[in-house]
Amino acid sequence: MAGNAMQAVVKYEKGPLRAELREVPIPQIGPSDVLVKVEAVGICGSDPHIHKETFAFAVSIPIILGHEFSGVIVEAGKEVKGFREGDRVTSETHAAYCGRCALCRTGNYQVCKERKGFGFHVDGAFAEYVRVPEMSLHRLPDTVSFVTGALTEPLCVAYNAVVEKTRVRPGDAVAVIGPGPIGILCVEIARLSGANPVVAIGVSADAQRLELASAMGATHCINSDADDPVAAVMQVTSGAGVDAVIDAAGAGETLRQSMQMVAPGGTITKVGWGPEPVGYSIDPIIHKAVTLKGSFSHSWPMWERCIKLMSRGQVHPESLVTHTLPLSEWEKGFELIESRRGLKVVLVPGKA
Repeated sequence: MAGNAMQAVVKYEKGPLRAELREVPIPQIGPSDVLVKVEAVGICGSDPHIHKETFAFAVSIPIILGHEFSGVIVEAGKEVKGFREGDRVTSETHAAYCGRCALCRTGNYQVCKERKGFGFHVDGAFAEYVRVPEMSLHRLPDTVSFVTGALTEPLCVAYNAVVEKTRVRPGDAVAVIGPGPIGILCVEIARLSGANPVVAIGVSADAQRLELASAMGATHCINSDADDPVAAVMQVTSGAGVDAVIDAAGAGETLRQSMQMVAPGGTITKVGWGPEPVGYSIDPIIHKAVTLKGSFSHSWPMWERCIKLMSRGQVHPESLVTHTLPLSEWEKGFELIESRRGLKVVLVPGKA
C-alpha cells in the first residue's frame, strides 16, 4: 500500500482552527508495526480542544488527530508475532514509551516521561489507516462491534479510576460528579463493583445524561443547579457521606464539593481535568484523613479486562453513542460534542 493516499483530519499548523480533511500518504509500517484499516474512531473531548488550541498538553504539529479507535489489520511487519492480516483489533493510546525506566518496568508506562500518544505526539486515527506498534494492540472479539471497540479507551479510563485507583468495593457509597462519557462509564463500573448507593451529579444541561447514568447504574441523580449536591448526598447517606468521590468534571468547585461530601477516611479520585487554580484551602482533606488521588489513562491488564467485560455483556459503552458520522463530517462531530448535543460521537471512515 506504500505510496497510496488516504483521507485524514490533520492539524497542519499551530493556531486555533488549523485542522482540515486532507489527502495524505498511507503510513508506511516498520518491522514491529501493523497497518490498521480504521473502522471506527471516537471523538474525545480533548480533540476539539486541540483543534482550538485550548488544551493543556503540548501537541506535535503537523499531526493526524484521534486516539480512540478499532479496525482490521491489513498489513503486518516481519517481526510481528502475535497478530496477522485480517485480525480485528483495538489499540491503546500509547504509541511509544521507553520500556526501560522504573515506571515502564512496573507496568506504569502510561506515565513514562517518554510516552507518546496517538493524536497528540504520533499520527492518530482520524484517518482511513493508522500505523500501530504491536505492543499497543489488543484483539477485538467478534462479539464486540467496531463502534463498541472504539470505546474501549474511555471504558479503560473509567476502570482505572474506579477499580484500580479508588478500589471501590461492594457496599461502598460512591458519588460521580460530571455525567460526561467518562463519568457515566464510572457509574457503570461502580455499579458492577457492587457500590450502593451510586450518586450521579450534574447540572440542568445534563438532564438526558443523568437519565442515561440512571439506566447504567446510578441509584440517585442530582441536578446541582436545583439542589445542593452536598446536602443531597448527605441525605442519601444518612449524614455519613460517601466512601468515594469520582470527580469526572474537574472544576475547582467540584473538588470543594468532593471534600465536603466524602466521608472521613474516604477517597477522592480526580479523573477530570481542571487547569484553573482552586483558590481555597484543601485542609478538609487533612481534617477528614481523606486520600486524594489522580487517575490518568490505563495499562495493558485494564484493556484485557475491559474487553472481556464488553464481550460478556457486563458493560455497555455503546449506550453512550449518540451519533455516528462519516470522517468527512468531523467538524460536525466536534460541534456536537462542544454544544453538548452529542454525548459520544463516533466517526466511521467507510461511512458514506
